[in-house]
Amino acid sequence: MSNALISFYHNLEEPIVIYDKKQDILYHNLSFKKIFGDFNNSKGFDCLSKLSYKFYYQMCFLKSEDLKTYNPIISAITKNINFTTYASYQMLEDKFYHFMIKSFSIKNRYRIVYFYDITDELKTEKLKEENERLRIQNIEFATTNSKAQNQAVKMALLNRISISIKNELDIKTLIEKSLKELSIVFGASKSYFAELKKDDFIIKYTYPEVYAPQIGEKIIYSKNLIDDLHNGINSIQACIKEHEGASIPLLNPTTRIIMPIIKNEQLYGIAVIFTPKKEIGEIEKELLVGISMVVSSSLIQANLFHQISQKKEELENAIKELKETQLQLINSEKMASLGQLVASVAHEINTPLGAINANNEMMHSIFEKYSKKNLEMLKEINAVDKEAIKRITTIVQSLKRFVRLDETVQQEANINQELDLTLDLIHHKIKKGFVIEKEYGDLPMVNCYPNMLNQVFLNILMNAIHSIEEIKANDADYTGKIKIKTVILGDFLRVSILDNGKGIKDSDKDKIFSAGYTTKDKGKGTGLGLAICKKIIEKHKGEIHFESGKLDYEKGYKTIFRIDIPLF
Repeated sequence: MSNALISFYHNLEEPIVIYDKKQDILYHNLSFKKIFGDFNNSKGFDCLSKLSYKFYYQMCFLKSEDLKTYNPIISAITKNINFTTYASYQMLEDKFYHFMIKSFSIKNRYRIVYFYDITDELKTEKLKEENERLRIQNIEFATTNSKAQNQAVKMALLNRISISIKNELDIKTLIEKSLKELSIVFGASKSYFAELKKDDFIIKYTYPEVYAPQIGEKIIYSKNLIDDLHNGINSIQACIKEHEGASIPLLNPTTRIIMPIIKNEQLYGIAVIFTPKKEIGEIEKELLVGISMVVSSSLIQANLFHQISQKKEELENAIKELKETQLQLINSEKMASLGQLVASVAHEINTPLGAINANNEMMHSIFEKYSKKNLEMLKEINAVDKEAIKRITTIVQSLKRFVRLDETVQQEANINQELDLTLDLIHHKIKKGFVIEKEYGDLPMVNCYPNMLNQVFLNILMNAIHSIEEIKANDADYTGKIKIKTVILGDFLRVSILDNGKGIKDSDKDKIFSAGYTTKDKGKGTGLGLAICKKIIEKHKGEIHFESGKLDYEKGYKTIFRIDIPLF
């Protein structure tokens, strides 16, 4: 090997090693020795094969069936081809060199393996990549931070506006507040709300109030703009007139913002804002969309509240009318019941009145023929008159109490006494062949509507009498029995009324509390009695039930009505 060649490579900074065809190391420069060691007079393959173990590479483009020669260092010695590859060399445990390795021949006599150190270049490249990555991250962070700040500002404004208007249930106040908030956000000099009526926009509210004279004014826009508004699209335009139909131009160029307000998926109206701002930023555009949604949502809520208020008022009026109708029905049924009693009561009163009248005639005769014997007769007549007058007084008082129609306030009453009052009224109906049994418990005073309960007792007792009379019509010797029991059961008072009449058919049991249903002959019943009884007991927060059939636990009785009234 020539001295000129050796001199050329001797002072190179990059490590080189030169082999001959026998793979013997002919030369390696100082840089090679410094990094890899001295391999003088050594076989290249033996020495560099050991050296190759410290080289790491990701891939090698050389093809070889011999795995030992697949390493680029070994290939540099053994293969008679020129190539370039990259590998890392581990000098110490934590110190690596990175080389670009070139292998080439000179005059087909020598092989030179050239190690170009690219460690610093890789570090620089890696540093550049890291810097670029950090730069991109910083840009992304700044962008994200800016978006977050903008979003925070937008959400803060939207939240403030939402709090201001979302709980407002009056539509007028809701829209006026919305106009005020929009004016603040966009620095508007003027804003108004125009309601869509048929195909026209009519100004309905303004902010500030100084522009109130414009209320009722019709505003005109192009067909394309109106189509956008119907599709819920905000309009932001520079303008010199408020709208296309305005005759007077604006004093200064102005940005006009039109925000559609949707109600039930239909365009309800528009909020129009005039601002001196020349540009509307993205955050303000997004805020405009958010405000539109909040106003539309609040409008639906206010509209629903208005509808509910109207329905509530209508319902209250209907309930009032229903109560009045119910009271009329109750009084009507009471008067119907009273009508059934009048004829018998008239007869009941006429009997003692007839006795009194006859006694008066006899007294007149006695006065003309006065004697001691006649005095005794007068005493007897007086006793009969007293009893007759007492009976009339009892009947009249019972009727007066029964026909009271103005008891709308609960009052304390003794249910046993109310039952006796009702029995007094129907005393004339308890003819020969009737037995009334009373089994009253020791009852406390109860808060109730006494006149209404009297009507319930009267209706059930009259039905029992009617049921018994139908049997007696075919069996004169039949003894009708009615039993009335009162008892305290826990937190409620129970009144039971039993009879041994004909009973209630199975086909009628599901209907007897239905208004208009009656088993009596035409003209003898309204069909409202038991229906009203049920309503009266429900008004007392109580319950009414019945059983009909053979009552084994009450021998001799066929039907029982139970009325339960809470004590508290």
